[in-house]
Amino acid sequence: MTSTPLAQTASPMRVGLLVGAVALTAFNLRTGVTGFSPLADRIGEDLGFGAPVIGAIGTIVTACFAVFGLVTPAIARRIGLERAMVLALAVSTLGTVLRSLSPSTGLLLASSVLLFAGIGMANVLTIPLIKSWFPARLGTLSSVYAVLLQVGQVVAPIVSVAVAGPLGWRWALAIWAIPLVLAAALWVPAIGAARADARAAQQRLDATTRRRYWSTPTVRGLIILFSMTALHTYTIVTWLPNIAIAAGLGEGAGAALLAFFSVFGIAAGFVVPGLTLRMANPLGVVIACAALLAIGYGLLAVDPTAYAWAATAALGLGVSTFPLCLALVHRRSTTPEGGTFLSGSMQGVGYGVACVGPLCVGWVLTLTGGWTPVYLGLIATLALTVYGGVLACRPGSVEADAAARS
Repeated sequence: MTSTPLAQTASPMRVGLLVGAVALTAFNLRTGVTGFSPLADRIGEDLGFGAPVIGAIGTIVTACFAVFGLVTPAIARRIGLERAMVLALAVSTLGTVLRSLSPSTGLLLASSVLLFAGIGMANVLTIPLIKSWFPARLGTLSSVYAVLLQVGQVVAPIVSVAVAGPLGWRWALAIWAIPLVLAAALWVPAIGAARADARAAQQRLDATTRRRYWSTPTVRGLIILFSMTALHTYTIVTWLPNIAIAAGLGEGAGAALLAFFSVFGIAAGFVVPGLTLRMANPLGVVIACAALLAIGYGLLAVDPTAYAWAATAALGLGVSTFPLCLALVHRRSTTPEGGTFLSGSMQGVGYGVACVGPLCVGWVLTLTGGWTPVYLGLIATLALTVYGGVLACRPGSVEADAAARS
């Protein structure tokens, strides 16, 4: 059963608060990652850890996104989407505060798990909450979500470094608890407004239906497409500065290229979700993105010094399949419960695959001593990207696919 849009039964003030909740939640989804990265060496000097622990924290991020991407739909079925979101943001707030207070490396790692467990839940919950409350504004709010996620990712390192100078790294980490608390507070009014029939629909997604969902081409396609997108994104974010240094461009150029790469995510957030929701089959967007990624890696293989900026622009545009996947969750589900399942399975498996990308690059570099095999391997994976796009972009829905298998 598909419920009447919840926003139609809520007061204008409550709806306004929930738009703010979506915006603040999106902003918070990467601040804990990029707000920490530029301070990692400083924190390591204080707490006594080095590169292995910094690498472990990077693995914790994607591992938590993967694990909690898979378990969040079950939590949402039990307590409801809105309560689950408040819980997710509360857990992230606690993790943020404890991380800023950590007196040892062990507690820093444990608090990071808490922080990213909550963010992993929020990653999954935001999409079906938009679908549940604002089905008539999916394009607009999907763009808000995609853009502000990228804005938070870009702003956090700048703010963290600025705060750490006069106040120290603990305050630079602690300040990110403030937008988390505000986002949680804005979601609280939605708990009372969520109707019993919407909660019951989530609970009716029984084990048999979930098994049918897993076997559908829609779920399989979105998992493959998002997995490849996440793999390329996290590989680029991890290794692009090193590519610049190896090319003789220096650390400053590496940081500038990484910021340049992130800017394209903001631009894609404005354009891609609305475009995806208007197209019956947006496979052409996937093919264009795969071609841009191939061009970017090819330019780096030919001459990373001369073509660094052009290659980064192509790579930044190439990972525009990220906001496309978020929009496809709306496009390929007809109910909030179906959207929750799609979001959780897609991100749970996808972020698990993303853990592998940066590690594989390191192994290939160690074995071969050069970047060309890395670029060829990444280009080869684009065939999977297009295959996932073929399945995910075909008209239909996970609910219809599952019904056809009953």
